[in-house]
Amino acid sequence: MKRFTVGKQLGDVSDETLRFYRQIGVEEVTMPSRLTMTVTPSRPLVPPPQPGMERPQPPAWRESELAQIRERIESFDLIPTAISLPISANVIQGRAGRDADLESICRSLEVAGRIGLSVATYGFGALRASEGYYLRAGEGRGGSSLRAFDAARIEGLPPLPNVGRISREEIWENLVYFLKTVVPIAESAGLRLAAHFNDPPVPEFRGVGQALRTVDDFKRLIEVVDSPANSVFIDTGGFTEMGENAAEVIRYFGERDRIGTVHFRNVRVEIPYLRYTETFLEDGDCDVLACAQAFADVGYTGMIDPDHTPGISGDTTDHWIGWAYTVGQLIALRTAVYH
Repeated sequence: MKRFTVGKQLGDVSDETLRFYRQIGVEEVTMPSRLTMTVTPSRPLVPPPQPGMERPQPPAWRESELAQIRERIESFDLIPTAISLPISANVIQGRAGRDADLESICRSLEVAGRIGLSVATYGFGALRASEGYYLRAGEGRGGSSLRAFDAARIEGLPPLPNVGRISREEIWENLVYFLKTVVPIAESAGLRLAAHFNDPPVPEFRGVGQALRTVDDFKRLIEVVDSPANSVFIDTGGFTEMGENAAEVIRYFGERDRIGTVHFRNVRVEIPYLRYTETFLEDGDCDVLACAQAFADVGYTGMIDPDHTPGISGDTTDHWIGWAYTVGQLIALRTAVYH
């Protein structure tokens, strides 16, 4: 029986990291694009504010390096499936140099396809509203720490001098230009592009519109270029933040074969889009069992990554206790829906 797989995004390919994730039941991974051999800490529970840096386009991926990373991952009985695709400010903001950066992106996609990857994930936002996050230290179950978001914390913040004001429709025009350029390349390379939503899903941040913040935005996305290579990065917590029924969203995109990959998490929502708290998998408003069942019903056989974990006392810098806990839950959910 074909089933969805248990996945995890890797920050490094050290022996310790690869051995740990395989031991707790991870099967497929999103691999890094650089050969990093030491354990790298995860991002902090509350991400720092974005300075609005230039975000230049990195050089196209080197096939020899990606092949080495892939082989190392496979030697630990893990399957490298996906990779995160960086996108420059020139592309997102439609600035001079965009076409040269898109050429570099296309060459990277061709390399990823040649080494056998099947998904390239990306975000398309000029700024992330991370200044709205705050820490609820010790407020979770048993004194665990939780990350929360409140849009009131970002109200009235001025545009950044090196970004300025960019309307939502300007971002959309740039997104359409990006898709029409790269989707045919991804398709010929055997890759799915998987677009992640603008998280947090506020309408605007520091004068910059957010293009992918609603379910309707994603419906519009897959209609712009009609191809399985133009897919959605499903995030159960993200769609719950929007006040949506995440299982219904899964069914909509799954029945159209437009799910690229998945983040699996949960939140408690006070005001959709604007105020919520990230929680343990079983402790939020999203019906995670219904979501797992929806993935099974639509025949999704790709990777599901239990993204985000509350802060557990005594955890490692890479949150290994939290990941072990959520991976175990995901395996149990899969057993239940395929039983």
